Amino acid sequence: MPIAIEEFEAVSEQTTRPTSEVIVEFLYRNRDAAFTRGEIAEAIGREPNTVGTNLTRLKDRGLVRHRGDYWAITSDHDRLVRDSRFADSLSRLAETHDATVESESDAEAWSEAQPDRAHPSEPPDDAN
Repeated sequence: MPIAIEEFEAVSEQTTRPTSEVIVEFLYRNRDAAFTRGEIAEAIGREPNTVGTNLTRLKDRGLVRHRGDYWAITSDHDRLVRDSRFADSLSRLAETHDATVESESDAEAWSEAQPDRAHPSEPPDDAN
């Protein structure tokens, strides 16, 4: 059965964002509460199994907390800010260079491959 183009566009925009990003945004906006995996899935319109997988990965990265059946955003605001900045940088890099870096591990590998010293044409960090 066909759907209206407005509905199609809304679904398209909603699902283009990574599930992990949508979860972090939801939990941050609701940081005064904790939710079950199913409640999060329903609130963000994603499949519970997908949400569960992403929650586990977010917990491993220290961005969410887990107690029993409930999940909440981390209380470590600095970590959340650092991770958000890193994700923004990855997104800009991917947009600029046609998605050559697609994950945090790709970015870390790229970073580790960089020379230890700045290029001679660049001033040293302590030149100010």
